[in-house]
Amino acid sequence: MSTEAKVGAFVLVSMVVLGIMVYFVQTKQAVRGETSFKTYFRYAGGLSPGALVLFGGIRVGEVSDVKPSHEDPTLIEVSFKVKRDTPLNEDSTARFGTLTFISTPALLITTGMNGARRLQSGETVRSEESVSWDDVARVANIAAQSANALMTDLHQEIPTLTGKAATALANVNEITGPANQQQIAGILSELNTTLNRESTRIVQMTDQISALAKHADSLVASARPVVSNMDRTVTNANSTVDAIREPLTKDLAELGVALQQTRSVLDALQNAVGAQTEDIAATVRNLRAASENVRTLTETLKERPWNLIRTTQPPDRKVPR
Repeated sequence: MSTEAKVGAFVLVSMVVLGIMVYFVQTKQAVRGETSFKTYFRYAGGLSPGALVLFGGIRVGEVSDVKPSHEDPTLIEVSFKVKRDTPLNEDSTARFGTLTFISTPALLITTGMNGARRLQSGETVRSEESVSWDDVARVANIAAQSANALMTDLHQEIPTLTGKAATALANVNEITGPANQQQIAGILSELNTTLNRESTRIVQMTDQISALAKHADSLVASARPVVSNMDRTVTNANSTVDAIREPLTKDLAELGVALQQTRSVLDALQNAVGAQTEDIAATVRNLRAASENVRTLTETLKERPWNLIRTTQPPDRKVPR
């Protein structure tokens, strides 16, 4: 047998032995579950029967079935079995994932809370949707499209911004040019000349301001007693107001009661007057008629006073012929 044949036979035997070892290792490490549970996903992410079930990172069983749900076809029903003493509880959450980049998907279950109720066989474990590579690619695609749109906008806006920046720089250069610098130097020179010429007056004004400040200090010192007197006056006024507040409040309350009673009396009087309006009108008419009769009687007595003595009127005198 040639050397090449011997090497090929050795490689083949090694591969067979390696495969047998891997098979026995996987068979040895596989955990057969006894308690059945199920959970639901909208995206199974490549889960298949026989996938590992990890509880807090520990292998406790395997996936027994993956199929669409009969009640809701939009959900994927994942059935799995775990060891009998696995403490699944209501706060445990199931999701799928991979332990390494090259490993097959596995069902990952969190340990939940110690005080939560333990799940019984056949119950449903809460699920948490995992982010798939398709979702990541879709988000990346959206981000890339947004970036492209942003770059397009920048390509359109940059020339305009560049032109504005150039204009601004030109204006700055013009402002800081030699001519403007000479004008600024002349202004500063005139300002220095003015300050040197008016320095004496400035000193005098400063002295006057100092004197005024001293007078102001003395005025403030003399005003302090006035302020103290005002404080005492305000305090006395507050005390007086506090002293008369309660009696004044009581008097105002009594005045309010009196006003209410007066209003009631006026309302009753108004109602009475309204009820006797016709009688009052008749009385007024009678009084007017009596007044008219008295006026007529008075005029008659003025013209014929003898009517008070004689009951019959004397005949009128005849004019002599």
